[in-house]
This record gives sequence, structure tokens and C-alpha cells, in this order.
Amino acid sequence: MFEPTAFSVELRGHGRPVILIPGLGCPGSVWSGVVEHLRHYETHQLTLAGFAGVPRIDGPLARTAVDELARYIRDRHLVSPVVIGHSLGGFVAYALAAREPTLVGPTIIVDAGATVGTGDRDAAAEARDMWRGASDAQFAQQIIDVFGSMSAKPDRLRPVLAEIAKSDRRAIGDAIYELSTSDLRNQLGKIRGPVLLVLADGALKDDFRRQGEAVRDREVVVVPNTRHFVMIDDLDGFSAAVDGFLARHEVVATHR
Repeated sequence: MFEPTAFSVELRGHGRPVILIPGLGCPGSVWSGVVEHLRHYETHQLTLAGFAGVPRIDGPLARTAVDELARYIRDRHLVSPVVIGHSLGGFVAYALAAREPTLVGPTIIVDAGATVGTGDRDAAAEARDMWRGASDAQFAQQIIDVFGSMSAKPDRLRPVLAEIAKSDRRAIGDAIYELSTSDLRNQLGKIRGPVLLVLADGALKDDFRRQGEAVRDREVVVVPNTRHFVMIDDLDGFSAAVDGFLARHEVVATHR
């Protein structure tokens, strides 16, 4: 059995397979409410390497995660799995759907785009080095400064921040650099399956919506009064969007 290095997996339930990919620094538990809602599915709840206490890997995290997810899906004989990715996880989900258009099923992108920032390598390197070289106190403060305002429900986000604090600072810096210098926009036209964009009600929603226009079969839902962690801020609204989308894209088989 293939054992991935770019992510750990917590497997629950039985039924149609759903792969859940969290964002930068985040634990798989960021999906806990979603997993409970999808309890009649077989959920594969990932935590990416270097984040939330999982050992980091050498090499590009997102690219390696895409490679290993494709192998994981084939090794576990998953047929047309639903792939849900948030933030960095959404970028990974986009890349997987574009590279393996016949392997994955419906894809759900949660407040993420196919590119982030301007692609300025010098600025990306500066951000990478800021995280890599941070002292313990600086690292703790950077987590609060960067992630602390990403939810409209800070009490719900607090346990996630505690898990992010267990991340490897080099892994976070390297992932920021990789994400900031990557651009999938010219790859999105290769996606064959349906894609749902679930977007936060914030400043980036129009940019994320425009980037998604390259996907031929797409839907967009903006969840009102939410910030970046949409599924934490409004689990009911998020779940309703996912339920409707999956109901329109049922599959019969769940395993090869």
C-alpha cells in the first residue's frame, strides 16, 4: 500500500469518497464540522506535510501533494472522488483536477484561486525568509497577525490557530514561496469535471471568480458574512452549497 509523505490522512465513514485538503499551516481538523455533516460519505481528511505537527518534506509541497494524491487515489481504488480544497488546499485541488481530469470527480474550491499575488520572486523570497528565520516569539505573533482575522467567528478559529502554531516555520515559508510563484490559470481549461467555487464574502471574491471563468463547467456561491474560513464561519451555508452541488453530480460507483 502506498504511504504518502506530502500529507497524512484520517479516514472515516463509508460511501462516496471525499478528499478534504486544508490550507496553509492548517490541521485536517479544520474540516471537522464538514466531516460530521458528510458522515454518510467516506472522508479522507488530509493534513499537509510540515503543518500542524506533521513532519515536513524537502521539495515543493503543493507539487508533491498533487503527485502523491494522484497515486493515492489510484492505490486506494477511489472512483471519481470528490475533492474539496481550502486556500492552499484549493490550489492543490485545482492543480490535481487540471493534471488528472479523468481521475477526479467534482471539485470544490473554497476561497482560493489559481494564482496568488504578483509572481514577484523577490517579494516571495522575502516572505519565505521572514517565516523561516522567525524566532519562537516572532512565529507566534506572525500566526496571529496573518491568520487571526481570517474568520468572522474568532472563538471557533482559536483551536485552529493553536494547531497552526505546531507547524514547521520552514515548511510555511517554503509553501508561501511556492504558492506565490505559481500560476495555474492557463491550466484550468483542462479540467473536465464540474467545479464549485465557494467564496468568502470579502475583497478577493471577484478575483477568484474571474480566475475560475477558465473552467468550463463551474458554479459559484458566495456565502454572506463570511471571511476566509468559510466553513468555520457558516457551516450551514457552506454545507448547503456543497449538498446541492453533489446532488447534481451523483456517481454510482465509489471504488474501482
